[in-house]
Amino acid sequence: MQQAIAGYHQDEHRDWVAELACGHYQHVRHQPPLAERPWVESAEGRASMLGHLLRCKKCDLGAPADQPRVPRAVVESNRQRTLELIQAIARGDANTIADTYADDGKLHTMGNTLISGIYDKSQIRQFAGSVLEAFPEGLHYTVNAVTAEGDRVAVEATGQGRHVSGQDYINHYHFLFTWRDGKLLELKEYMDTEAVTEVLCGGARPE
Repeated sequence: MQQAIAGYHQDEHRDWVAELACGHYQHVRHQPPLAERPWVESAEGRASMLGHLLRCKKCDLGAPADQPRVPRAVVESNRQRTLELIQAIARGDANTIADTYADDGKLHTMGNTLISGIYDKSQIRQFAGSVLEAFPEGLHYTVNAVTAEGDRVAVEATGQGRHVSGQDYINHYHFLFTWRDGKLLELKEYMDTEAVTEVLCGGARPE
């Protein structure tokens, strides 16, 4: 199936990739096997080929559209923002936490506990600072692993602190951050819900 070239990006090897109107990507290297594309080597040449039709083998196969490419600098920026936000959560910095979210951002705390649910930005601002009420000596996160790809950053971490009840709280987390234009669109928080119920909720469960 013939599809028009709608744009370009470079892959991790700095080879040029055409973004087709159908949503698929196709390499357009100069002098790969059986092809010569000297126009690829200049900005003017690439611009002159916008709208040019290429055969899209992925369309022929019925493949889904390729994922939009996120520049490496944006991926790294998202990674750094994520680590900074985790530290803000640990110190109960409510304004920094809430301001990091997009206006339509959401926090999704998984499980079936008293604190589980989906919260919008205004709700996040209200309770984000309560960590210091629950942990007067602070809550410490140890980041064990970080994976950043596209607009998403996955973090494995361990959280621990002395709860106001006097109990030691230790939990193992998996956070999934989704970023959009430098703002947090969604945070999904997975953890040991039994530890949450026992310590943070005083053993109480939803009715």
